[in-house]
Amino acid sequence: MRLQFMLFLVFALFTTSLCKGQELSFRDTIKEYNMQRIIINVKGMQVLGSWGIANMAVGGVGYFAAKNDEWKYFHEMNAAFGFVNTGIATYGMLQARRQAMAKLDMNKAYIDYKRDKKILIVSIGLDAAYMGVGYALLQKGEKDHSNPNLYKGFGRSLMLQGAFLLMFDNFMLIAHQKYSGRWATILDEMRFTGNGLSYTHTF
Repeated sequence: MRLQFMLFLVFALFTTSLCKGQELSFRDTIKEYNMQRIIINVKGMQVLGSWGIANMAVGGVGYFAAKNDEWKYFHEMNAAFGFVNTGIATYGMLQARRQAMAKLDMNKAYIDYKRDKKILIVSIGLDAAYMGVGYALLQKGEKDHSNPNLYKGFGRSLMLQGAFLLMFDNFMLIAHQKYSGRWATILDEMRFTGNGLSYTHTF
C-alpha cells in the first residue's frame, strides 16, 4: 500500500510538470494545488519522521552511555521528543495518503490548505515557547542547586528541539506560502456556499 501511494505521488509530480505552460481548467487547477499541498506535507513528514527516529536512537544510546546525569536527562528528553515527533509524522503520512486517494472536493481542498497554514503558524509559536522554557530551565539550573542536572539537561534538549522545529515549521510554511498567490488569483472566481462551491468566470 505504501509503495502504491508513493508511486501515485511520483505520477502526480510527473503529470503536474507536464501541465506547466498549459492552460488548466478550474477543476484541474484546484486539483494541482491540492496535490502540491499533499506532496509538501509528505516530504515534511518524512523529514520530521527521520528526525524523530534519529532522536530516539541517539537519545536511547546516549542515555546509557552518558557519564553524568545532566547528559542523561538531555538524551532522555530528546528520546521523548523523538517518540512524539515520529508519531506525528506517522499520523501525517496516513492523513496525506487518505487525502491523496480521496475524491477531489474543491471546497474541502481550500479549507485543508488554510488549515495546514494555521497549524504551522500555531506550531511556530509553540516552537518559540519550547526554546524559551528551555532557556529558563537552563538558567534555573545555574541558580537552583536542588536538581541542577535535570534542569540543565532538559533545558538544553528543549532548546535544541525547539530550534529544529522552529526551522522545520518555517520551511514548511514558506513552502505552502509559495502557492498562496496562486490560490488568491482564483479566489475571486470561487464562491463558497453552505452546500459547497460554485465557480463564476467573467469573459
